[in-house]
Amino acid sequence: MLQETIEIRRATAEDFDKLAMLNRELIEDEKHRNPMTVPELKERFLRFVNCENWTVDLFIQNGEIVGFATHRFEPDNAEPSGQRIYLRQFYISRQHRRSGNGRSALELLIQSRFNDKERIVLEVVETNPGGKAFWSRTGFDPYSTIMERVVEKATTE
Repeated sequence: MLQETIEIRRATAEDFDKLAMLNRELIEDEKHRNPMTVPELKERFLRFVNCENWTVDLFIQNGEIVGFATHRFEPDNAEPSGQRIYLRQFYISRQHRRSGNGRSALELLIQSRFNDKERIVLEVVETNPGGKAFWSRTGFDPYSTIMERVVEKATTE
C-alpha cells in the first residue's frame, strides 16, 4: 500500500480545539497522570504559543490533521550553539499509526524545522513502552533517567 504524503504547517488558534483532543489522546495512550480536560488543554496550547515560546507544528495528510509536535529551543551549555531542541510532544493519531506516518512526520519535522548537528531531547514516560520503542527505532538513544518521589510526611498528633 502506498503511503500518502504528510505535510507540515504551524498551528494557529483555529487548530487548538483539534489539538486539545489529540493531546488528550496522547495523555491516554502514554498513560500519563495528567488530569487536564480538553478545554484545559486548549488553554494550555494558547499559553504555550502566546507566552512560553513553544512552536506547535501540525502534520497534515489528505487535508486532515493526523498529528502534531510541540517544541522549542532551550539553553544547553554543553552544546556548541548553547542550545538544544526540546521536543515536548509528538503525536500521531491512533488511526494513522503503524503505516510509517510517525517516522515520516518526524523526518519532515527534522528536515523542515531544525539545522544540521542540533540536538533533540525528549522524555518518554515509563508507562509508554511503545513510545520508547518508536524513539529507539528512529535513532534516539537513552541519555538520562528522571526519577521522582511524592513526599509523604508522617503526621503528628
